[in-house]
Amino acid sequence: MEININEIAKRAGVSIATVSRALNGSKSVRDETRQKIIRLAKELNYKPNPFARGLSKKQTDTIGVILPELVDEFFTEIIRGIDEEAYRMNRYIMLSSSHSRRNTIETLLEFMSGRRVDGVIIMAPQIGEDVTPIVQKSKRPVVMLNCAANVDHVTCFKIDNYQGAFKITEHLIGHDYSKIGMIKGPEGNFDAEERFDGFKDALLAHNIDLNQAMIVPGEFSMKSGYYGLLRLMNQKEKPEAVFAANDMMAIGAYGAARSSNIQIPKDLAIVGFDDIFPSRLLNPRLTTVHVPIVELGMKAVRYLLKMINKEVDPRMTYLEELSTGIVIGGSCGCENLMNQSII
Repeated sequence: MEININEIAKRAGVSIATVSRALNGSKSVRDETRQKIIRLAKELNYKPNPFARGLSKKQTDTIGVILPELVDEFFTEIIRGIDEEAYRMNRYIMLSSSHSRRNTIETLLEFMSGRRVDGVIIMAPQIGEDVTPIVQKSKRPVVMLNCAANVDHVTCFKIDNYQGAFKITEHLIGHDYSKIGMIKGPEGNFDAEERFDGFKDALLAHNIDLNQAMIVPGEFSMKSGYYGLLRLMNQKEKPEAVFAANDMMAIGAYGAARSSNIQIPKDLAIVGFDDIFPSRLLNPRLTTVHVPIVELGMKAVRYLLKMINKEVDPRMTYLEELSTGIVIGGSCGCENLMNQSII
């Protein structure tokens, strides 16, 4: 027997309208009544009909999500956070991946002009202030993730990349490393730029000169981490420690160290950024910056739904920055302590 909203209303002893408001997260329903309705819906395995709901509410109950790439664990975790929160709020997601600035803008415009989504979450650290007028003209609410510093008058949730990079560089300096190299992220990527700024400012704060020969480019990929480390270790002046600007590159650097008979951390210390699951399986465990990736996605969904439901002004500027911490492994020279965080 397929359970519909009428059956839930009958068993709860309330009107169909009350059930609808409760399942849609309306604050007009008393908390006790809402919990009763939600409990009944779960017990009866009620599945809302998105087509019918869309007709009655003039909404699709679907959130558009635009991410730059879907190739590594970081984006998998972002999607998990978005999807878990969307599911909890009885919403669906429509996912699109873009690989260039032009594609990102085109996808955003397509989402905003059609009636397929009620709002959009976009993570595009390669686009700048030129996205502001597009967002402001949108008929659909937009939440940005990790937007650039020069993007204003938008709603944005971001990671404190600068502070995370500063702190983990200081941690290496605390081990008395002075020859510290870095495998940077992609050119034009604002996450990468903020992490590089934190790195170089930490060196400056401790009176250590920035040696350009110890800075090599990367693409946030395992392959670029592999070849980035080989490049650093094949030059005349070698680093004592290397900061890879994300964990995928740190994993690649581990592979390069292994192939070159370089022992971590005896011969070379390596640290990363993101604290993705595969980094926890490395031996020694990678010391890295913990990023609340899942929480970032969940917060974006919650705020977007507030915008969609007119609980907040969709045109109001809002910025929330999530803090980071350091997870200590054995790759920096510390004892290989599992999951000990330093905030």
